[in-house]
Amino acid sequence: MDRLSRPNLPVFRSPDEIDRVQVCIARSRTDWVSALQLLQRRYCEAGLSPAKAVIRVLPYHLWPETQLIVAKHRDQVIGSVSLTRDGNTEGIPMEATYRDAVAELRRQGTPFGEVCSLSVDSPEDLSTGEIFGQLTRLMMFHARFVGLDKLIAVVHPRHAKFYQRAMGFQTIGGLCSYPHVGGQPGIPILGHVNDRSHYRSRWQRFYFAGEYAPAELSPHTLSQADLAFFRQFLSTTNWFKRGAA
Repeated sequence: MDRLSRPNLPVFRSPDEIDRVQVCIARSRTDWVSALQLLQRRYCEAGLSPAKAVIRVLPYHLWPETQLIVAKHRDQVIGSVSLTRDGNTEGIPMEATYRDAVAELRRQGTPFGEVCSLSVDSPEDLSTGEIFGQLTRLMMFHARFVGLDKLIAVVHPRHAKFYQRAMGFQTIGGLCSYPHVGGQPGIPILGHVNDRSHYRSRWQRFYFAGEYAPAELSPHTLSQADLAFFRQFLSTTNWFKRGAA
């Protein structure tokens, strides 16, 4: 249940104009390792993860329902975000704390996924907002490609208003502490994948205009060899299984 933060506003340019940052669904072990190393470093710097960990691997990272999207600059990963579609037998990450809200989405028959594990390490000549924008733009197009209608996430309370005002997210639960982020507070929010009317005009253009090739949006499944490799770093601290007390 890795909490999302409030980004700076991105520079709204088309992907063709972004020659400094390449964004894609991670399809190689090298990109996965680099992204999860960055995630661990950023969480460690924020006091949200123990320093002894080499890379931050949580159970949902290894589910076939999860896609890892990375931003690269000069062949180095400088940002990543994970999108986990509902459907795994373990549930979905935020379900450990917000079980009723997740159950209601399932009752409605709404195809949804959870956005988590956001990390950005911006080079001096790039803005954090630009990297965030490009990561989440591809994530939104991928979400539509795989048939999702809603996205859920957990944000810090002071960032929730940004997502509400700019992207039309709504809160679906109350304030709670999160063991996966050192017990710091978080609020669950829900946003729309296909209904652009919830977004401010500049975000509408960014998340709905243009297109990607199917090969860029198709899901990637980790090989058995990759799964075995990443399991050695797996952290199960404060994890849950659906139905557990």
